[in-house]
Amino acid sequence: MLKFWLDCPSGAKKRDAEIFPNTRIFFTTGVWDDPTSLKDMELEYESVVDKLQSVVDTTREIRQENEQNDTNILDRISDFRSLVDNSKEYDVLNLKKEELERASPPRGCAESSNGVKIAPTGSLVIKGNSIPDWLPGSEYLILGTFSTKALDD
Repeated sequence: MLKFWLDCPSGAKKRDAEIFPNTRIFFTTGVWDDPTSLKDMELEYESVVDKLQSVVDTTREIRQENEQNDTNILDRISDFRSLVDNSKEYDVLNLKKEELERASPPRGCAESSNGVKIAPTGSLVIKGNSIPDWLPGSEYLILGTFSTKALDD
């Protein structure tokens, strides 16, 4: 995460949003600064997607065989066991896939020449009350978003 703040000594007002004088505005956006780890994460993601597809294909084959053939009860029990195992594996792989998607940079990220990526948007917030950050009850109010873009060298 890239986090920074700016002090607004004069304050500002637009429509129903108001920043009082001497308010600190906090900016936050995602940054991925390790290109090697990103490549590894990409490879892991592709592997998980391939395994998911394999589980789906295997499950589809088992179901088609059961629909086309009259199998005995022992074969059906064995197939049912395989389907349950496939379902469990699918759930684990799908969770991993979603986790990798959340950790990955979104499409449209600006990328520097050294491979560092920054999210295309970020958020702006202001402190909503006077309770110190380290105490429970501290609140922040969403002010808006900002966008980023790559600068040409």
